[in-house]
Amino acid sequence: MNILIIEDDDDICQLYSIWLEENRHDYIIAKNYEDGISEYEKSIHNTDENPKSHNNSFDLVVLDYDLPSRNISINQNGLHIAKKILEMKNDQRIMFASAWPKKAFVEYVSTLKSVPEVLPKPFEKEEFINLAEKIKLYDIAKKFTKQLRDMKNPNNPNVDIKSLESLFKLMNNARREFLQKDNYKNDETDLIE
Repeated sequence: MNILIIEDDDDICQLYSIWLEENRHDYIIAKNYEDGISEYEKSIHNTDENPKSHNNSFDLVVLDYDLPSRNISINQNGLHIAKKILEMKNDQRIMFASAWPKKAFVEYVSTLKSVPEVLPKPFEKEEFINLAEKIKLYDIAKKFTKQLRDMKNPNNPNVDIKSLESLFKLMNNARREFLQKDNYKNDETDLIE
């Protein structure tokens, strides 16, 4: 996988680097709004120039919800980056890593009419790698996103907060279920060996 990480915390960036290298994934880390957008734009342009070269496009973008901007007067966050990325590629897989997963999820869905994957902070290596490598949860998010975008007025989501909270609970339960199934399979494999 080729992954773009946009995260400003040096310790978390170090963990991402170690984990992704151990699992042989390619990655780029950007530490603010501008660098994240710049790296994403480069990947889009590289792919456009050479359609056979897909090794530069990102399979996954992992965003911190609270991100700084180089320009202090601009108040940007992960939601702004996600919006910009989805304008460039509307089916980009995005995962929010956030200490406020419900807030990030509700704001993302109500603003962008798209359903992100959310990884609650703090998290362990196995949870991050399993979610990054497992496409099933992303497939569920894509189905919800399609339904949201098929609503009559795509620029004005009339989804009430309780519906968004219910959707968050469904996605969170699906995430836990996938992780539990994966851990169960790993336990069975260890017993067989």
